[in-house]
Amino acid sequence: MRTAIVLATTLCLLSGCKIESGTTTITNVSIDGKANNVMRSFVSDGSGELECINSISGRCHYLLFVKECASGTGGQHGPRCSNRTVEAFTLEAGTSKHLANLPPRLQQCVSHDVAPAAPDCLASQG
Repeated sequence: MRTAIVLATTLCLLSGCKIESGTTTITNVSIDGKANNVMRSFVSDGSGELECINSISGRCHYLLFVKECASGTGGQHGPRCSNRTVEAFTLEAGTSKHLANLPPRLQQCVSHDVAPAAPDCLASQG
């Protein structure tokens, strides 16, 4: 079945069919071979679906933000930039949330113990 899906997708791409674009992120953190922290997000065309599948704490803390840079500021070090929080929320394990009107260049962080802080949370995600 997987082979058929891969072949069909390849044929669609080669024939110019548009497959839904967007960014899907699935994070699976295993401890001793057991999936303890699992979350999924899909963001496309200004809307998103974020899901806390499993969490060792029972919750996923999300932070959605964008980096905004003011042109003409900052001098020789480039533009002065800051992070603007779009939305911060917590989901219980096994639940999801749909969001609309999301800005371009959205960045996200998720944590299972404490609410993440931008932009430091990106460094811990590798």
